[in-house]
Amino acid sequence: MKIIGLLFHSLVGTANAVIILLFVLAAYSDRIAPGTSLFFSYLGLGFPILFALNGCFLLYWLLMGKWKMVVVVILSFVVCWQPLTTYFPLHCSKQEVPAGALKVLTYNVMGFGYNDHSKESPNEIVKYIADSGADIVCLQEYQVFPSGSKLLTAKKLNKALSMYPYRKVMDNNIAVFSKYPITRSRQIRYESAANGSAVHELDVHGKKLVLINNHLESLKLTTEDKTKYKDFIKSPGSGQFNDFKGTIEQKLGPAFKLRAGQAEAVAAEIRAAGDAYIVVCGDFNDTPVSYAHRTVQGSLVDAFAESGCGMGVSYNQNLFFFRIDHILHSANIKSYRSTVDKSIRASDHYPLWIYLELE
Repeated sequence: MKIIGLLFHSLVGTANAVIILLFVLAAYSDRIAPGTSLFFSYLGLGFPILFALNGCFLLYWLLMGKWKMVVVVILSFVVCWQPLTTYFPLHCSKQEVPAGALKVLTYNVMGFGYNDHSKESPNEIVKYIADSGADIVCLQEYQVFPSGSKLLTAKKLNKALSMYPYRKVMDNNIAVFSKYPITRSRQIRYESAANGSAVHELDVHGKKLVLINNHLESLKLTTEDKTKYKDFIKSPGSGQFNDFKGTIEQKLGPAFKLRAGQAEAVAAEIRAAGDAYIVVCGDFNDTPVSYAHRTVQGSLVDAFAESGCGMGVSYNQNLFFFRIDHILHSANIKSYRSTVDKSIRASDHYPLWIYLELE
């Protein structure tokens, strides 16, 4: 029995060593461009799972009293501390927001749920934005319909959001609604058929705020693809994995590479803005541990990592438990109460809002 026990501990130790190696590689996978190796892009998606598995091993070694292994696992967490605190920040106490702070909201509205809006039957997303109290609203998958349509029109939307006198709708369905003047706007040119980014300059009480709204390359997963993923998550097996593997190779890989180029184009615009007040937000379609996020962030601050709490899952469909919507800001801005608002599920994304103080 003693030999069997030693053999079992040896197997568990080997498995833990493999998980620790993958965990550390996943934590720093955002350093490797998808064009160099897609393996690290895929591995980054598994970072929270590897973290959970490593935590399970830690509990096992604690129960077994194997203190050397406990130290090894804890050291792996220390090595990955920066990615961990970016992915799972714990600023959970209610922060006092200073007077005059801006409330910024970013929201992938999924075409406003493809529902009309009226006083008698309000569109849930439109009503949420109108009641949000946000000073600046960045929208992705913005879509309105021609006058006379039974769906939401620009006239109805602008009337409902009349508290935002300054608006700019760009190509590829991204838009900004603001209580402050938008003095300049232009599209960022990069390769994409249906996504986009835009640079806006806002006058906030005489200060120039450079705002970059983004909808980076999506995975273009069909309903069938998402069903395959859901089946694999619920019941992992070789059949389900093989079905989903084809989707990964055909769609995820090309999307990772396209997002990399788009992120580099956005990063160039951020560098060009110099020491201005900078806010970058939107649907990145990638996690906090990804090449796209790291490239766009550069010297900026991840607002959720600075003032959010928990994993902050912002996509709410098909068991894709990831934070793919982000707000970043320059070091001369302080963030408060970064929140993924799960009170509304009218879109496939939750809205993300934050208070920002321009120092």
